[in-house]
Amino acid sequence: MAGVSILALTLKQWLIDYIAYAFRYVSLGDGINIYTAASADWYGNPEDDALSERAERIDWRRVPSVHLHTRHHALSYLDPLGFRFYTPTIITTMIRGEDERGNLSESFMFHLERMADSGKYRDTHVCDLFNRSQRSAIRRYLKYQIHNCRRGIDYDELRSTLNAFDKCVAAART
Repeated sequence: MAGVSILALTLKQWLIDYIAYAFRYVSLGDGINIYTAASADWYGNPEDDALSERAERIDWRRVPSVHLHTRHHALSYLDPLGFRFYTPTIITTMIRGEDERGNLSESFMFHLERMADSGKYRDTHVCDLFNRSQRSAIRRYLKYQIHNCRRGIDYDELRSTLNAFDKCVAAART
């Protein structure tokens, strides 16, 4: 691997493992899956409706990342349980550099920024949606991206999101 240091590969794998551990017990439960969300975005889509019936609900690691890439627009239709379930898949996909077009990154960051600014995803507070380990994993992901900016992600936007995320978590503690 020309141009890629062993340390960078080790850091990537460490972060991916950290995220996997933090989100290890997260399941979708009764949340909205990505296919239902995509169908809602298209005002009904038979293909997504059929996929919704077989959607992974237990282990986020089994969600095909390609299905998230082609449905990046559907993140707006996820409920809090759906957003929490797909977050680790999305951020590990981005760490691995699998978001070539940047659409998934852009959509996810939009929702993460809004959540950090308001302290909530929909009506659910960040601290109720993500436990301490999960919030820490998201912070580490943002810091990683700040130091390893990829195409499609703006440095100032990342820094601002991290600061807002820290403030909303700190405010919840008081």
